[in-house]
Amino acid sequence: MQEQSRKPLSRRTFLKTLSTAIGGTAFLPLLAACQGTPPPGGGAQAPSGGPTATVLRAEAGAVEPTPAPRQAAAGRSTVIEVWYPYGGADAPLYEEYWKAFEDENPDIGVNAVYAANDLSTNAKLFTAIAGGKPPDVTWVDGPQVAEWAARGALEALDDRIAAAGIKPENYWSPSWNQTVYEGKVWSLTYGSDPNFGFFWNKDVFVDAGLDPEKPPKTVEEMDEYDTIIAKVDGNRIERLGFIPWTVYGAANSLFTWGWCFGGEFYEPDSRKITANHPNVVKALEWMTAYAKKHDPTKISGFQAGFGSGTQHPFFQGKTAMAPFGPWELSALKRYAPNLQYGIDFLPTGPDGAPPKSSWVGGWTVGIPKGSRNLDAAFEFVRWISTSDTATMIAGKTFNQFPGYRNSPYYNEVQNNPQLKAFYDILVETKHQRPVMPAQAFYTGELARAVDAAIFGQKTPKEALDEATVNTQKELDRILREGIS
Repeated sequence: MQEQSRKPLSRRTFLKTLSTAIGGTAFLPLLAACQGTPPPGGGAQAPSGGPTATVLRAEAGAVEPTPAPRQAAAGRSTVIEVWYPYGGADAPLYEEYWKAFEDENPDIGVNAVYAANDLSTNAKLFTAIAGGKPPDVTWVDGPQVAEWAARGALEALDDRIAAAGIKPENYWSPSWNQTVYEGKVWSLTYGSDPNFGFFWNKDVFVDAGLDPEKPPKTVEEMDEYDTIIAKVDGNRIERLGFIPWTVYGAANSLFTWGWCFGGEFYEPDSRKITANHPNVVKALEWMTAYAKKHDPTKISGFQAGFGSGTQHPFFQGKTAMAPFGPWELSALKRYAPNLQYGIDFLPTGPDGAPPKSSWVGGWTVGIPKGSRNLDAAFEFVRWISTSDTATMIAGKTFNQFPGYRNSPYYNEVQNNPQLKAFYDILVETKHQRPVMPAQAFYTGELARAVDAAIFGQKTPKEALDEATVNTQKELDRILREGIS
């Protein structure tokens, strides 16, 4: 295995990297997938508290306030600074974490500071590291871990993890895997997003003459249901069964269906990009065939009327089937309280593809390079990721599935049919996005490949061949030269 150069994050390196990130487009698709705001601990989907709270404020025309810094309780011998990425009206809810930690660790205080944290707004953190004044703890999105480790922005946690008795089997496998790069562990997963539950609108099924208690079990059946459900009046689409490239962005859609079809996106041992894996190509060919079936231009016109909240197409019955995360449950309860729906595993792909396909997203918590309070910082990382108190707060206050599979929260979800459906998905999941330092670049290439294929600019094979070549070149450069 090729050893990668890991350079310290100097101010010069930071500024050069930042200018490249701002000037480039590779970061934008992942931002779209993240919907601009971090989820309640996970992957890249909905803001803290689910989409409901954010949509409510947006509909009211409110300006998101920047949360005031939180000061540690008085009389603490050690005070750590924790940077967290959840703003707006949801930020006060995090006081439950800060206070609970201080209650259980009377010698350690928490100064909590809101710091936007995504692929375009890490400037504050990287500047602090380069200037020798980093926080002690920061949230790290799962796909960022390898890049931040390669950048020299994180402290390795292996010795502390071993001393704490934390083992890989304590975590959902993909949630552990996303934190390991170059044989070292760089953070601990805070939340595990089960991507995705397959939702179907039972009301639309009844209207279309389908059995509302029988969702499609295969992709072929899903296509058949779409034909029955679709309503088209001349050049105007009124209803569709589903739209396969709208699973929280084009790249996330391809990850979802590519794995569903039995494909793979990366070979970690050889460090080879496999976007053009035959089964990933089949998945994009299927998506492209769907676009041709309904005309991508007409579909775009149909989508133009979509929005959030009450304007969500699934809530309105404009689409009848969709992969969703558990964060949508609160939005459904608020905006479509009378809608009858079901949740199941994703339909099985063709040609012997494995059943119950899913993948895990999720936010992690790590220690920035240069922290002056390593022991106290790790105690916070350990506590928020593995303690009964913190993982119960994650589940009950934020509807966030903990990355730590031994959390008592998982005993509680057994009695909630909707949450139990996602728990079952999490138990079966085997995938996480590729753990390598060109992940953001890769995401952009996949998004462009989907767009090019859907709109007929390239064949699916041509588009994915190009994504493979481009990403491999970028990955090889990073492995050879480091991130600079």
